[in-house]
Amino acid sequence: MVHKYLRSGAAMAAAAAMAASVAISAPASAAPGDGSSDPITLLPPGFPCIHTNVYPFPVLDWGWTALDANAPTYQEGSAGTGNGFLNLHADPGTQTNFFHIGIDTPLSDLLRPNSLGFEHRGLTTFQLRIRGADRTDGDRYGYTALVWQPAYNGDEGLNQWWDSNDLASGNWWSTRDIKGLAANAVEKATLEEIAEANPDAQVTAYGVLVGTAESQPDEGFADNVRYGCAKWDFEPLPAGSS
Repeated sequence: MVHKYLRSGAAMAAAAAMAASVAISAPASAAPGDGSSDPITLLPPGFPCIHTNVYPFPVLDWGWTALDANAPTYQEGSAGTGNGFLNLHADPGTQTNFFHIGIDTPLSDLLRPNSLGFEHRGLTTFQLRIRGADRTDGDRYGYTALVWQPAYNGDEGLNQWWDSNDLASGNWWSTRDIKGLAANAVEKATLEEIAEANPDAQVTAYGVLVGTAESQPDEGFADNVRYGCAKWDFEPLPAGSS
């Protein structure tokens, strides 16, 4: 039986069409362009505004995908929301992630409490991939990631499941040197501070990631990801599916 939060086939088709028509951000080695034709979104952050399940199956995955890394597995269990969650286990020297398009949402539109959140345990980070930041290398439309990490936010969820419901006010670090924030995990800022220093920054993708360069694997789990008005609950395939 289809979960009560699953919408109609028409809604799923519309979401799939939207996901296909909006590009996920380029990797760090590529630049999307000079910005002359970059879209300005008039859609609410997180559009479509739904609370739905994400299943490991085409169309029912609602456009969630791994970017240049391993994809997580969907694990059954009572932790998180519903009947399952994402397992982002990463072997040594690898990373596992899951991202969704951010429809070029202005970073400043995501500063309200509860606009960004997720349930998580372990070393899972929440990341925003942005362009339009004032990068010190002059590549305003190059790829930059902003990272929310448990270790710099009171170890939330490090050893137990935790619902972090106001990520915007937490501590973030940047993978690139941008105005007001150097590219390292030592300097941190809130999203409000980052958006104020980089008023043209737009979110091209958002998601969760676990990665390690150590000799031991890293463990992390995530569920109930919130971005603007969208809420995503990750579930194994319904009973009876093949």
